[in-house]
Amino acid sequence: MSDKELETKPLPRDEVDAGQPSRPPPARALTVLCVDDQAEALFIRRTLLERAGYHVFSALNADEALQIFKSNCIDIVVSDHLLPGATGSEMARIMKQAKPEVPILLLSGLVDRPPDTLHVDQFIHKAEGPDRLLQAIAEMTGAKTASASTAPFLIKKSQSVSVAQSDQGTATMAHEINNPLDALINLLYLVEAEPGITRTAHAYLALAREEIKRIGQIAQAALHDQRDEKSRENADVPQLLWSAIELYKPRFESRGISVETRGCVGGILAVYSGPLRQLFSNLLLNAADAMPNGGRLRARVSKGCEWSGQQRRGLRVTFADNGCGIPTQNLQRIFEPSFTTKGSHGTGLGLSLVMNVVRKHDGRLRVRSSIERGRSGSIFSVFLPAAKVPAAA
Repeated sequence: MSDKELETKPLPRDEVDAGQPSRPPPARALTVLCVDDQAEALFIRRTLLERAGYHVFSALNADEALQIFKSNCIDIVVSDHLLPGATGSEMARIMKQAKPEVPILLLSGLVDRPPDTLHVDQFIHKAEGPDRLLQAIAEMTGAKTASASTAPFLIKKSQSVSVAQSDQGTATMAHEINNPLDALINLLYLVEAEPGITRTAHAYLALAREEIKRIGQIAQAALHDQRDEKSRENADVPQLLWSAIELYKPRFESRGISVETRGCVGGILAVYSGPLRQLFSNLLLNAADAMPNGGRLRARVSKGCEWSGQQRRGLRVTFADNGCGIPTQNLQRIFEPSFTTKGSHGTGLGLSLVMNVVRKHDGRLRVRSSIERGRSGSIFSVFLPAAKVPAAA
C-alpha cells in the first residue's frame, strides 16, 4: 500500500457510510490524528474512525505527524508506541509542549505499558478491540458514546511489570503477534457493520472473534508457559465439544469428512473451559488433516472410570478417525514441542498444547493408531477426572 493511498485528506462527510452500526458520531465532526508505522494497520484504523464519524489525518512516522499536528486543528492524537525515529511517548512530549490541551491516546502491541508515558493522557493495548478504542476517544474528547462490550484478550504478562523488567524476546514476540491481531479485530468489526450481512454470517463472525481470542491464549501459553490463574468452573463438556465441531463443520464438509457425535446426559464437570475447548479444536483439526481425501470422524463424550492408577471417576472424550494413521516411530514424539509431520505447514505446537491441557486437568491421554492399509486411523482418548469447585466465600 503506497503513501499516496494514505494521504491525509479526510473523507468527506457525505462519503461516510451512514448505515454502519458503529459508535454514534460526536455532535460535531472531531478531527483525529492517527499515527502508525504499519501502512495496512493505519489504513484499517483510519477507516474505522472515519466510519464512526471522525475526520482523520494519518501519518506513518513521528516527523510527519508533528508537521500535521502543528499546522492543523487536531482534537485528539491516536498513536502507536513503536515508531521509526521516535517513540509515541517521545512524540507526545513534543506535542504537549506545542498544544498541551490536545489529549493523546497511546496504543501498543507490547506486553505491558511502555515506560516514560508521562505526557500520554491514556494508554490502551491494541488488542483491546475497536469498541474500547472508540470508547476511549469519546471519553477523552467529551463525545457521547455507547458502553464498550469488547473485553481485552491480548497476549500479556502481569500489568505491574514494565517492559524494561520483562524478557525482551517475549515482549518482541508478543508485539509482533498483537499487531496483526489488532488488524484482524478491526477488520471483523468493519465487515460485521457492512449492510446485507446475514444472521448466519454474523454468527460466523462471532465465532471468528472467539478464534482470534484463542490465538492470543495459545500464544500466551506458548510464550510464557504459564498456567491459567482462573479457577475451574462447572461446564457442559459435551456442549463445549459440539460448539468446536460446529465451528469446523464447513471445513469437514469441504473435505468430504462425515462427523458422528455421541454425548452423555449430565456431562457437567469442573474444567478450564477455554483451554479444554482449544484441546478439542486441536484434536479435531488434526483428524481433518489426517483425512485430506475424506473420511469419517467419531467424537464421543461418556462417563467412566480411569483405566489404571487411581481409577477415578470422570468423563472420557474420544476422537476416532479413519485417516492415514501415525507411524509407530512417531507415536512417542508427537507430543514434543516443535515436532511435526506436516513439514512447513505444521508448527508442532498443537499436540504439545493438548498434552499441557490434559496435565492441567490432572487427566490422562491415550493414543492408538494404525497405518495398515484398509484399517488405518487414530483414536485419541482424553480422561478428565471429576474435581470439585471450591465453594464461594
